[in-house]
Amino acid sequence: MGKISIYGILNVTPDSFSDGGDHYSVQSACEYALSMMEDGADVIDIGGMSTRPGFTDVPCEEEIQRIIPVIKEIRNADPSAIISVDTFRARTADAAIGAGAGIINDISGLMGDPDMAGVISSAGVKAVLMRNGLNGDSLDANQLIEATLDKARSARIKDDKIILDPGVGFTKTRQEDIELIRHIPDMIARWGYPVLLGVSRKRITAEFYQGPVEPKQRVGASIALSLYGISLGASALRVHDVKQTVAAVRVFNEMRDKDEQDKS
Repeated sequence: MGKISIYGILNVTPDSFSDGGDHYSVQSACEYALSMMEDGADVIDIGGMSTRPGFTDVPCEEEIQRIIPVIKEIRNADPSAIISVDTFRARTADAAIGAGAGIINDISGLMGDPDMAGVISSAGVKAVLMRNGLNGDSLDANQLIEATLDKARSARIKDDKIILDPGVGFTKTRQEDIELIRHIPDMIARWGYPVLLGVSRKRITAEFYQGPVEPKQRVGASIALSLYGISLGASALRVHDVKQTVAAVRVFNEMRDKDEQDKS
């Protein structure tokens, strides 16, 4: 199997569900990004607005002001850094690309802003496209993703720039999240795009513990679900705990490769 890409989560927000306020200053955010890269992160995924369930919207200008200085600081510190920006707003995406971002991670699947597809297409950057997490409860995951891909095709976003995200955590129940993870092989067979899985510290992971557990304590369940996703074909993981996840993926790959060698 190919290399698993690790997206290290960097929230420059005061209210994200797991790490809000932890890296709110530009210097702290940059230092944390560099430490995640040292731990094995391939991509730094920066978010300037929490999109947790029931999130509070912030003005576009504020989102941009949170993100752009951090992108520039990281790129100044390490020009080779690959930066993704978690936004569904075209203006934010455009500003981020101008500052050095190479990936746009859109939880709305191009449906949150009518100009987003054009911004991504014109810039030629990669796009992580989630089944629309902003609404669409009346449609199933396949319908939502198909609508997103129709929009991407209309905007002439190239196939090799598209990564799909099943949208774990943007559902109503744990069972729905589990079904989305189990749906990964079908996604790959149906559309042929790489799949990014983001389960890190989310609600689904809490439900495997006995009793209440804070988000930062959900590492074990997060990694277990991530490895299960890899076994189903996911080729990228979006995670908070980079060092532990990278080690777990290395163990998983080494043992599976050894098993395959023994069988051949």
